Amino acid sequence: MKVRNVFLSFLRLATGEVFGRIATLALFVYVSRDFGVRILGIVALAQTVASYVMELSDQGLRLIGARLLARNAALASHVVPFVLKRRAVLTAGAVALGALYAVIGPVPPEARACVLAFDVAVVPYAFALDWVAWGLGHFGVLSLWRAGVSIVYVGLAIAATQLTLRPIASISGANILSALLGAGFLWTIWKLRWSRTQNQLPHPQLAAAADELRPKRVFALGLSNLLNLVFMNADILLLGAITTTQEVGRYSAACKPLYVIFTGFWLLTDALYPHLARLEAGAHAHRTLLLALGGLAVAASVAALVLGLLATQILTLIYGTPLGADSLFRILLIALPLDFCFSLLWTVLVSRGYDRAVLYSLAVAATLNIVLNLVFMPRFQANAAAWATVASYALLFSMVLVFVLRKKVLATAEKDDTLAVPAWA
Repeated sequence: MKVRNVFLSFLRLATGEVFGRIATLALFVYVSRDFGVRILGIVALAQTVASYVMELSDQGLRLIGARLLARNAALASHVVPFVLKRRAVLTAGAVALGALYAVIGPVPPEARACVLAFDVAVVPYAFALDWVAWGLGHFGVLSLWRAGVSIVYVGLAIAATQLTLRPIASISGANILSALLGAGFLWTIWKLRWSRTQNQLPHPQLAAAADELRPKRVFALGLSNLLNLVFMNADILLLGAITTTQEVGRYSAACKPLYVIFTGFWLLTDALYPHLARLEAGAHAHRTLLLALGGLAVAASVAALVLGLLATQILTLIYGTPLGADSLFRILLIALPLDFCFSLLWTVLVSRGYDRAVLYSLAVAATLNIVLNLVFMPRFQANAAAWATVASYALLFSMVLVFVLRKKVLATAEKDDTLAVPAWA
């Protein structure tokens, strides 16, 4: 794995992602300044529900598909149709569950229509081929897609809101349209370029790919991704169910700047993923991982300290007023180094096939997060959500770190820790 290749991949991803994140943050700034924290809370809640529907529609197929294509691009014509068929079935069930939650679930009445619209927008996303670009290493295309979808979404939402003065309807409609355009863009490239490579592969290679895509293996990784999502933002769902959209908006205002920061590092792990999947294990690779982890922890801790000192100024610069979220922002910053370090280890473990280790760790941490929120949120509201996040991050990182040190993950060959019989269906 050459550092130069990883750095170039990171730059390609970062170019599009930075523009996309800035555009999305601009929409939240616009909404909060012109329509208040309540509308911000409605949109944040709808986005959160949609993220669960997306994960249920995928179940780990994107990660495994990208991993297979990173190792052998010739598998594309075999893997892509299979993954799409599976995702079609999963998406139908996921969107139906999302619609049911929007209509009769514990959602504030004023947010139901928005949640339903964001749920429907998952359909085109489920058929997007971003994971193909990721696995094949076409980071420029992936960057263009990410930036393009976000910029079109935000541009349409703001323009429609200005014309109609109906922010919820405008944002919901723009989200659906941008998802359709983004999926169409990737499908056009697939038809014109990527699908034209047709190679006859030996049966053992096809059998190995089928083995990785077997239902039990996909389910294990999909469940770990879903638990990761529960761990990341179940607090927003619970705030919507237990408190008010005002409180959801206050908590989201504290989270949004952090998501922009997290994205910068997640881009690096995205760029690392295909390289780690091909990396040859050894003692040197393991030592490099530990050194990188230590340096990352120190750098992230310093950054969190500086940001905490400037919390009020940062939120005022973004939203025009702190929105009562500066104390929440400082609490959540404690989790910054924990998130960075966990994300690095998560990428290493998943790229090497240690899906169950991630699954068990996330299950324990997500359970702790939900229990803490249920116990303390009725009294302390958003403050409880912030402290529960910090506590569960500390537990999650500790569990994953212990596993990596005990197993010496990059020092030995990849280990398949799932049990199942190879099958395509």
